[in-house]
Amino acid sequence: MHELKSVWVEDIAAAEREAAGERASLNGVKFLQVVKNTDETRDDNKQTNKTVDSYFLQTLREICGHMSDMDGVRADPMALYGGLLLRLSRTVSEKDALEIVTQWTCGKGELVLLPLKKRHHGSGTDKGSKLPVPIDVELFVESGNVHSKVTMRHELGLFKRSDLESNGLSAELSPWSASILAQKNESMKALAVKQLAQIQYEILDSPSFANMKPWVYVDGDVVERINFGTGSSVRMLHLSLPEDKNSGYVKK
Repeated sequence: MHELKSVWVEDIAAAEREAAGERASLNGVKFLQVVKNTDETRDDNKQTNKTVDSYFLQTLREICGHMSDMDGVRADPMALYGGLLLRLSRTVSEKDALEIVTQWTCGKGELVLLPLKKRHHGSGTDKGSKLPVPIDVELFVESGNVHSKVTMRHELGLFKRSDLESNGLSAELSPWSASILAQKNESMKALAVKQLAQIQYEILDSPSFANMKPWVYVDGDVVERINFGTGSSVRMLHLSLPEDKNSGYVKK
């Protein structure tokens, strides 16, 4: 378990578009990944600009409104909704989890941590692509304040560097070990973390990576608890090794 620094998404509209494509569970009620277009306009170049929404986001807005109207609760419904949106970015959450777990698991560069899907927040319509575990959102009122708990699971895989290189990924991994060591130096950490993330996503986009299986499967749950009344929050990372994926696996 590791505490993460709070991260904010500057573009609320982008956060809403991303959240609209998610499956989610809100206070135990599950929502399918259903996206609908609420507005569509075309400019002179016939480019399409779409505003997206989902039943999950509609319900989230309604609950934020109902909670703000409760006796003894002082809260702005749109502030609640916006604050929750900032916690629903799978892109940001995945990068945070990758950064921390890479520091812990990759040794001196002999191991490589990667997400198991190119884009966990994608539509899941690609052939062979499984949908990610739904985001779990809990909303409740306590002592006059609105509280929330957001849990987002990221499915990661730990690969042997030698296996990736033998599969044709030597060029992509050439700066890997140096960057792993550089992240331990405070003055070089920011640049090293950025370079590591670039390498990880380049590997995911490479045809050489297709159909490769990890040496060890890792689940990373990013959990954030928020007290909207006081403005305080804490983000934690919980790691586990899923037994159903790791048991009996033999690399060929």
